Amino acid sequence: MLMSTSPNLDLALRLWPQVRDSGRVDDPAFLDALLATQGMPGAAAYEGGVSGTFACFPPAEVASFTLPSGEQTRDDEDARLLAHILVTRVLLGAGLHVDRRVQRALADAHAIIWTARGPLHASSLALATSLWLVALDPLQVSDQPLAIDWAPEMFQDPERWDLEYRLFSHYDIHQRALDWVAYASGAPGRHPGCSAWTVVEPLLRFEDQRAQIALGQFATLAARGEDEAPAMAAAMLDRARVEALLRAHLAAARS
Repeated sequence: MLMSTSPNLDLALRLWPQVRDSGRVDDPAFLDALLATQGMPGAAAYEGGVSGTFACFPPAEVASFTLPSGEQTRDDEDARLLAHILVTRVLLGAGLHVDRRVQRALADAHAIIWTARGPLHASSLALATSLWLVALDPLQVSDQPLAIDWAPEMFQDPERWDLEYRLFSHYDIHQRALDWVAYASGAPGRHPGCSAWTVVEPLLRFEDQRAQIALGQFATLAARGEDEAPAMAAAMLDRARVEALLRAHLAAARS
């Protein structure tokens, strides 16, 4: 089922189930098609000088789409960032973490989402989906610095970025992501516009103890019927798939 007006985004969404479940794609040419959109007009933060993000929508189009899990993007900026995350997720999951282009895409995503000064600016949906980029990063607990290019104009705003602190490791991002997860799982309503199951699925791939605690808290909220707005049947089936994964995960942890 097509979720957007973007062929590249729909390709990423179509490839994802196979990548998620097997770590591969049948035809690597599909990955080449996604890689070819890097740094093109219309990509997230392109107007701010960022060149490592993937373009799924033309600059003049008001970007918007719905995820298979039922959530709608918040606005144009959110849609472009989320599209970049979804393309990067496929490329990482398919094994292209050694490709410099994918490393740059990962670094730019983390820089935009997790390194801002003060409160996080990204939507809950973008934050939750970007957990996949942490989960699929082979260096997620490494102290190796991320290769973030801080030169773009976007990163020169002292109101949004700490101009004196520019060194972030893969582990730093891992911990910042878990800080948000701990907050989001602490009470109902802390991830507006985003299903709890969208947070839970990538979290199942974290081995950190804080992630396991958060999974238990999300299970408790789900048992109470908290935080879940009605959605189309296809989206509810997707959420039910993740709920079954969580039940199996928690049962295995107890055994």
